[in-house]
Amino acid sequence: MIRSRLGAALLILVSTAGASCSGASLKLPSREGPPAAWSLSVPTGENTTAIAGRVAVIANDRAVLGVDPGSGRELWRVPSGEDDEVDVAGDLIVHRRKAAADDTVRFSVIDPANGRTLWQDGPVTKAQVTRDAVLTIACGEGVNCKITRKDLRTGKVRWRLGSEDVRLANTAVGVRPPAVPETGRIFASRRGDDRPLPQASGGSGWYSVVVGRTLISTDHDPPSGDEDCTVTVSATEAGADHRKWTRKVYAGRDAGGECEKRLAPSSTGLDLIGDGRRIAASTDTGRPQVFDLASGRTVWRGEAPGVPIDGDGHTLLVREHADTGALSLLDFATGRVLWKAPDPGLPGTSASWETAVTQRRVAVSGAEDDHPFVLVYDASTGRRLGRFPGWLQGLGEDWVAIGHDAKTTTLTYDFIRV
Repeated sequence: MIRSRLGAALLILVSTAGASCSGASLKLPSREGPPAAWSLSVPTGENTTAIAGRVAVIANDRAVLGVDPGSGRELWRVPSGEDDEVDVAGDLIVHRRKAAADDTVRFSVIDPANGRTLWQDGPVTKAQVTRDAVLTIACGEGVNCKITRKDLRTGKVRWRLGSEDVRLANTAVGVRPPAVPETGRIFASRRGDDRPLPQASGGSGWYSVVVGRTLISTDHDPPSGDEDCTVTVSATEAGADHRKWTRKVYAGRDAGGECEKRLAPSSTGLDLIGDGRRIAASTDTGRPQVFDLASGRTVWRGEAPGVPIDGDGHTLLVREHADTGALSLLDFATGRVLWKAPDPGLPGTSASWETAVTQRRVAVSGAEDDHPFVLVYDASTGRRLGRFPGWLQGLGEDWVAIGHDAKTTTLTYDFIRV
């Protein structure tokens, strides 16, 4: 399963709780904050929590559960496997199953209100889900591939094109799986409809994103001899064969001075922190910055050193170093420091390290004598709302999910209103 964010409604994260734990008892740090509204026993390992419509969806390697968020009562369940993935698209979810034998994908579109399957498809080579569509790629022998756009709710085919006629972006700025982007943030479309423009040449790199009718690619491998942690950002107009511009931003460094390369820690589930057209990065002098992908210009540079580690397009969470140090929450639009918090005591290299940012809440992992806990802050004031022993399972605008008491195969899952 995967980490994710759901628009303005909530932020969804996966915890690696219990990934390295045995059945031995764990002496937990002290607890602060409100009691759990309800608890469940769930499999040890990765658990993803989301709110889809009026249902809490908890996905793990054994099942996808629909749960009443008020009482914790199980409403429905669908069997799941280790390589399965769940996408949350507004009030629908998509359950993708990977076939190990031939590396193809089958998927079901599910109404979370009742767990009913609306339609299903596959096998296909790849299924990419957006807010209102599923884009499937099906390949014959060799490279003879077709891309099909199907309506998310009905499965109706909108168009089918050869892979040489459309370029799909491989990510979207600020979208954390299992939340999905709008369709227009996956390909640049013709004016007046959603049929994609022909792909432009070039654009190779780590990530490709769409901003309006511009195709952006990022290359995080610095040129030979470059010691500045350079990330090259290039823009090409959709359907054109020449680049509009090429600029440089920079990745952060850890406390030892090593380049991170990624602009967002893998623990967030994000490829790029931002708001759709603007991304967070570092400067060559180690300060945070926000860079506009539409104009190719820096919007602001931070006044103090620090590395962006998370954000939701409204605020930006910065740490002194990429892996250690004190925290600051900055206004994403201006770079103004909203509040600061001390080092939570857990390095970013730890398997227990997680962060989450929503408009109303911020959560970070910490540790006391190697025992993990989760700190929850009010996003507007920085006031600490809770300190919960265990691993972060999810964060919303007024709730947090915590996993604790890991056994050999299960852990206790608490849903807490904060």
